[in-house]
Amino acid sequence: MNRMMHHTLAWVGVLLALTLPCAATNYHVNTNHASASDSNPGTPDLPLKTLQRGTELAHTGDTVFITGVYNESLFIDRGGSDGAPIVFAAAPGAQAVIDGGTGDPGSNGIVSTHSWVHFEGLEIRNWSDNGMWFEGGAGILIRDCEVHHVFYGIGMTDGCHDFVLERVVMHHFDLYGFDASPGTGPCYNGTFIDCVSHTGRDPSQNVDGFALGHGNQHGFHFLRCETYGVYDGFDISSRETTLERCSAHDCLNGGYKLWQDEILLVNCLSYHNEVTNVELDWDGDAGSVTMWNCTFHDTETFNIWVENSGDSLFMYNCIVSGGDRLGLAFEQQNTRNFFGDYNIYHNDDPDRMISVGYEDQYTPAMFSAWQTATGQDAHSIALTTDAGLYVDAEGYDLHLSAASPARDAGLGADAPSTDFDGNPRPDGSAVDIGACEYQSSTGMIPPAVVSAFTVQAYPNPAYEMVHLQIVAEQPLPASLTVYDITGRRLHQRDVLIDAGDTYLEWNGITDAGVRARGLFIAALRTPAGTRQLWILMR
Repeated sequence: MNRMMHHTLAWVGVLLALTLPCAATNYHVNTNHASASDSNPGTPDLPLKTLQRGTELAHTGDTVFITGVYNESLFIDRGGSDGAPIVFAAAPGAQAVIDGGTGDPGSNGIVSTHSWVHFEGLEIRNWSDNGMWFEGGAGILIRDCEVHHVFYGIGMTDGCHDFVLERVVMHHFDLYGFDASPGTGPCYNGTFIDCVSHTGRDPSQNVDGFALGHGNQHGFHFLRCETYGVYDGFDISSRETTLERCSAHDCLNGGYKLWQDEILLVNCLSYHNEVTNVELDWDGDAGSVTMWNCTFHDTETFNIWVENSGDSLFMYNCIVSGGDRLGLAFEQQNTRNFFGDYNIYHNDDPDRMISVGYEDQYTPAMFSAWQTATGQDAHSIALTTDAGLYVDAEGYDLHLSAASPARDAGLGADAPSTDFDGNPRPDGSAVDIGACEYQSSTGMIPPAVVSAFTVQAYPNPAYEMVHLQIVAEQPLPASLTVYDITGRRLHQRDVLIDAGDTYLEWNGITDAGVRARGLFIAALRTPAGTRQLWILMR
């Protein structure tokens, strides 16, 4: 997966740049405190009164801790530097809300034109324009924030780059949850980790969950992100963009609307979207979309729609099932732009399982004619029914059933090493087709068991020792494995997790006796599932 590795290395560089040392000076803003005043020094006992006074005082490396609800916009006065950002964060254990309920029309919650500014643990709500708005700047980090009941969610323009959104939830917006648009320059190198964008408030609007606008924008990576209840889920008009372990469902139009070149989908799900699960939209320039181990199920019109033969589709180990009308559909009478194999095709209307130019229709019985006409899909499977393919197709549990024809039927070369749930591939004798690898050693893991334990790492980044805290409902045998970003195993040990809290340590020493520095993946595998963490050792 050379292309996948290229994108992975690019967004790993963003994480390395944005995981930074502690700030130099702390200021406290606490409107609830009886002694709060903007003439105070900003200590816990003598806190500041307003957010704006906090941003006036904060300089490179400082942190502003926030407590309370504020009916004021936060205009960032200055930025930090690489290695010493300015941080605006909820005080430990406190609620920090920036509320525009009494704001003027067209007002924004947070506005910044600066670089190296971080926002952590904030709730931004009730703004008549943007919840958060950024013009230019690098090194922006938004972590553990919630943006909701706004006209726009989070917007970036004018060349914002090398930014990270991690565990950010955006919901109940009018036009988009997140948008990056070119403005005076393209945005690039953005990373989204465990983010959710859902629920457009106005069904008459073309509402996007995640939107990357047209232009020369590039270098974005989405990991474990989800969108639903909008018009278009992922509206991707940027090149060199990877979506990994993402899901789009219950959208009024499409799950993934893909416009540009070098777009990669890995272990992604798209289901129950009204018009299409995936569409390759023609923007006038030839582009390519590659999809590995994805599952696309149940749409009313197109399951996968290729609008123009100038765009190329590469599809391997994917399931295309449950479409009401058309399955894999090519708008034009040309399939020289299709390359794929080890796929599974099914359509509720079998006469339109594969459609080319609305004239050539391939049914399951005619699948060999499709293979001959295209020279593709030599090892792919056409099904007359999706019964037995999934655990529960109607309930959208798209894990594979024990007797699924997708089991051990995929292409191993270049397939991802983990699946949608983070479980390792392959579990059986070969890689499974689709986003979810069947776990034959334990049976299908029910959600209640998957959530039976949690893992967190601290400090992260670590300098000499990283600690892993595991909280489990019951004792579990486990193995801890640390990999570098190329997938090379550096350290492995077997452990026993106790009920309650268990603490593990790693001092950065590999099994070969070498001290490791950089970004690593720590994988904890148990019979109840697998958890993976990014760890930075400095």
